[in-house]
Amino acid sequence: MNSIAKITIPVEKIYQAINDPQVLHAQSVIVKYHEQPVDSADQYNEMAYAIKIVNDVIKYIEAARKQVTQPLDLYKKEVIRLEQFTCEPMADFITKAKARMVQYHNEQERIKAEAEAKIKAEAAAALTQSQSVSDIMGAFTDKLFATSVETNKTANIRTTIKAKIVGEVDWIRVLSVQFAAGKLNPDELIKNLAASMKHMGVDHIAGIELTEVKSQSIR
Repeated sequence: MNSIAKITIPVEKIYQAINDPQVLHAQSVIVKYHEQPVDSADQYNEMAYAIKIVNDVIKYIEAARKQVTQPLDLYKKEVIRLEQFTCEPMADFITKAKARMVQYHNEQERIKAEAEAKIKAEAAAALTQSQSVSDIMGAFTDKLFATSVETNKTANIRTTIKAKIVGEVDWIRVLSVQFAAGKLNPDELIKNLAASMKHMGVDHIAGIELTEVKSQSIR
């Protein structure tokens, strides 16, 4: 992509479309039919015709808008591609570098845990052999100090816990926990349930009511 690019945006197209006589006609149709009842076959057909007039004008304006925005959309895609080409290697470096840092952090944690376990074991053994508290402290003060000095500190490490499936899952328990924690919304969970039930041949699920919702499909 050139470092200097000129884009021609035909902004006048959208203004021409908005001021087109058919837009005015559609607006007059809306005024006429916006509270028109549908109590007969003739009124039904009239309303269908009115909807088609208005919908055609919406499509006309949308087409004009696309003439204006398409050059921008194409240029935007090229800019995003250039950004990705430049930034993806950087993001990859960060991901791999962070992984090595976490690996180092985990190794330090392992070393610290082993050192502390060793000291605890030696302290437990000394308890059975020492005659006083001063004997124990004298024997292990240097070791404790050495352990704290030799274990390097690592910053900016965030520990998170993630769940993964490793066997047969108690889904009832999973759902109850998620609902209780507010992580699941019942309405979102059953959003496509009716279609799924039809697909699987399931007619009834306790606590679920299926209702028909009709809408006009004129386009």
